[in-house]
Amino acid sequence: MHHRRVRRRSSRPGRDPLPLGAAGSGGGRGQSATEFALFLPAFLAIVLIGLDFGRVFLGWVSLNNSARIAANFAAQNPSAWSSRKPNTAALAQYQQLVRNDAGAINCTLPSVIPAPAFPAGTEIGAPANVTITCSFQLLTPIIGDIIGNPLPVTASAAFPIGAGEIRGIPVIPPEPTPAPSPTPSIDPDASPTPIPSPTPAPMCIVPDLFGVSTRIAQDLWGTAGHGGSDGAQFTTSVIFNPQVGGPGSDYTIRGQSLAPGQSVGCGTTYITVTP
Repeated sequence: MHHRRVRRRSSRPGRDPLPLGAAGSGGGRGQSATEFALFLPAFLAIVLIGLDFGRVFLGWVSLNNSARIAANFAAQNPSAWSSRKPNTAALAQYQQLVRNDAGAINCTLPSVIPAPAFPAGTEIGAPANVTITCSFQLLTPIIGDIIGNPLPVTASAAFPIGAGEIRGIPVIPPEPTPAPSPTPSIDPDASPTPIPSPTPAPMCIVPDLFGVSTRIAQDLWGTAGHGGSDGAQFTTSVIFNPQVGGPGSDYTIRGQSLAPGQSVGCGTTYITVTP
């Protein structure tokens, strides 16, 4: 004879059984709030650090652009910083040009923008160097305590001088303006004076500079000559386009503004050569 075993389910009188996991739900919410409170300051610090470094990088990029603008202006106006006769209008324009371009940067510029440096002189092709440093205010106190606050940011740029004298080529002074001739008095008894014929201006033959290096072009154009070739006796200077004179800027001439063999005035004609 078979007997069936019946398992009796015990329960607390007057109460329903608790759902699975209901007893620990309050403890889980408390643990999540604690973890969030510990994580939030670290997360905010990381966000602020990222914002600070992003602002500093964008400011450095803009400051580099301001330095390039300043160096380009100095390369076009090198004589403005002459110790004998400075150009005060150009110096003021240089200061205002840098401040206008750096106006959008959250960085404090010095009260006077540093003057450009001309380490190789102010001849054509020599570099004009500009270095600008500004102070950047950080937002994150921890980073400011570590690397300093405000943070100095520096940018530099250099441009070759494009206007001025070419080293080794003399600058011809302008011809003086002749004084006006006095009004002649009329003498009815005087015999007429013959009018002298004008003295013809000296003429020179344009040399063929095609294939010639720019190093000897001025000698062949002027009176020095080169090797077995005599100079063309011109008293003016060769105009190089682009300019030469700096390191590595020499080139072979492939074009000239005056055709070879022309007879032109020795002192009033210039020639332009190109690569």
